[in-house]
Amino acid sequence: MINYQCRYYRASKPCVFNKTDGSECPSCTHVAQFNERILFIKLDAIGDVLRSASLLPMIAARHDAPYIAWLTRRESVDLVGMFERVDEVIELSEVGFARIATGGWDCVYSLSNDLPSASLATMAAKDDRVVGYDLQRGVIRPSCNAAEHWLEMAAFDRVKRENTASYQRRMLAILDYSGPFEPPRLRVPGDLRAAAASRLAALFPGSTRRRVAVNIGAGGRWPKKMLDVAQIHHLIGLVRQRVDVDVMLVGGAAEAGKADAVLALCGGDPRVRPALTTVSIPEFVAILMEADTLFCGDTLALHVATAIGLPTVSIFGPTSAAEIADFDGLIAKATA
Repeated sequence: MINYQCRYYRASKPCVFNKTDGSECPSCTHVAQFNERILFIKLDAIGDVLRSASLLPMIAARHDAPYIAWLTRRESVDLVGMFERVDEVIELSEVGFARIATGGWDCVYSLSNDLPSASLATMAAKDDRVVGYDLQRGVIRPSCNAAEHWLEMAAFDRVKRENTASYQRRMLAILDYSGPFEPPRLRVPGDLRAAAASRLAALFPGSTRRRVAVNIGAGGRWPKKMLDVAQIHHLIGLVRQRVDVDVMLVGGAAEAGKADAVLALCGGDPRVRPALTTVSIPEFVAILMEADTLFCGDTLALHVATAIGLPTVSIFGPTSAAEIADFDGLIAKATA
């Protein structure tokens, strides 16, 4: 009775359609057969994980009705679960190791030039079917000339500085694809969107003004990716002088102290309010969907903005502006 080749089959629990309308395999109208099993490995920072989702349509087009599983670290699991075209999210863990080792993958994509990703790709792949990077005698091996050039960019600062192509364009070259590409696509649950809308309505009661989101965080590794407290306060003042808007400070739990400092400088201005999110990445996405414009550094917020179509001004300090796709003017770039 069970259709083992349906992408919605979950073995240990009913599929989503059995739960929603009682469908069972012999008469199910939602069946989606898969023919090839694909593993995509991406263990990097959350923003890098998100921008890599732009590659999924091209990967899907390279294969016959593919079932796509994505291996990532715990902090990115909820986000990857929102990606269109991803059928399964595998967390990097002991259980995840067993899953990728026995998954029967027809092709493995490992586009990060680091030893953990290449090691996992080598373990999971069969017949050397790795696109990107695997290991040969313990050393990272590129699958093509484009992958080798990305290694050269990592090894030589001069080559990195000379680059003018976006990250997506470099990765798509490894896939031997030179055509157009689009931003990532996210599936955002309706209840999250409703909760975000309710929260913002409470922060700015009765307001019909447009909302400018200012992402105040930058992560621990590159703190100068974003303006400091005084600079953010100055930016807010400039914005408020020119347009009649509400300003929402966005970020995570790590930005609580910075948000308090900015608010203190704003002197209790009711049109500047904190909208930090501490529960999940999907919650952060839903909050940004309530903004009309975003100001941020080269951080996760920038990549979320591309995925939800949010017009953005992004400032770049120590990182490469050339590697960020602007998607036909959706992102405006400024360098510090």
